Amino acid sequence: MSINANADTKFISIGLKYSDTAILECTLLAGSGFIVNTDSENNIQLAETKLSIKRNQDNNIDIINPQNGKVISTYNAFEILPADLGTMIFNDTEYRGNLRFSVVNNKIHVLNYILIEDYLKSVVPSEIVASWNFEALKAQAVCARNYALTNLGKFSKYGFDLDDTINSQVYKGVKSEHPNTTKAVAETAGQILMVDGKPATTLFFSSSGGHTESAKYVWGNDFSYLVGVKDPYEEIKEWKVNYTPDEITAKLSAKKVDIGTIVNLESVERSPSNRVINLLIKGDKGAYTLKLEGTRSFFNLKSNLYDISKNQSDSLVEVITKNGIEKRQLSGKIITKNGIFSLDGAIISYDFVGKGNGHGVGMSQYGAKGLADNGYTYEQILKHYFTGSYLSSETTVK
Repeated sequence: MSINANADTKFISIGLKYSDTAILECTLLAGSGFIVNTDSENNIQLAETKLSIKRNQDNNIDIINPQNGKVISTYNAFEILPADLGTMIFNDTEYRGNLRFSVVNNKIHVLNYILIEDYLKSVVPSEIVASWNFEALKAQAVCARNYALTNLGKFSKYGFDLDDTINSQVYKGVKSEHPNTTKAVAETAGQILMVDGKPATTLFFSSSGGHTESAKYVWGNDFSYLVGVKDPYEEIKEWKVNYTPDEITAKLSAKKVDIGTIVNLESVERSPSNRVINLLIKGDKGAYTLKLEGTRSFFNLKSNLYDISKNQSDSLVEVITKNGIEKRQLSGKIITKNGIFSLDGAIISYDFVGKGNGHGVGMSQYGAKGLADNGYTYEQILKHYFTGSYLSSETTVK
């Protein structure tokens, strides 16, 4: 398959409503009226500036004039665009490009066909802070373009390329566009990041905690350009999450895992960047192992760059006092005639104290901001995070 690197001539399809989010009806607004295209008819002009779209009893879609309630036309599937080729409002959200409506499993699926460069105008400010250093914004624009081009057809079973959520890239239509990021998209138009003559998979995330991660320690796949690098200018902030043994047991039960009462958590293995990649949960009836990305996702942690500490209750022991034998709460070690004994109490909870936010692979957005603030260009930022990469504006990339 060829990828057109001149992305301003390339359309992409975005799933807005599909599967569980599919709808039965909606409204459309366009001040210039509409043009409707179907498989059998093209350029049907509609003067109405507001339309109701509704699935009917025959499992087709009615286009209705909401002013008088009359059905204008009925189709099983159609594309619609504003007559002036500008924008239109679908259920209170403004979009560029065309919308496609079709009936699938008795509900209406809605797709947005849009030029990739217009798509990026919404995506980039949805993924990064638009007031940040302009070089960081340009680096994000290239990453977002690469992601879109290398993931075309990701949702092919539903008939489109990407959706509008974090499962792909966050896409909110015109409302999220910002002049700064629109300029960043324009100044990098058509540019993609390459490695060994192929478009790179430009993953990105929020913050690294000081060092990015190699893909093989997160998902098990090894890429020459997705390797851990130092993040010299990232502002490092710590986070803390607390879990009780009962809460951990409940999470295991949801996975149909029973190892009895939790007695310990042990980080068995760490990656070169010090992230936990093998975590052992010990119970009094067995053990359960978490690996790679699972050491983060199981506990819903911001990253797997963390340490674990225990919160324990004091032990109750009997001691001889002037008033006789009394029960006292004690902790630590005591010396007896038989040796030194530990008086560790019951585990109340575990503290996960960590740094970073996200999977850690590819470009750290806060790290990119730090590099930009210290004089790095967007090209230097990209080359820093994606080892051996280079920018290209070739006409066709295979």
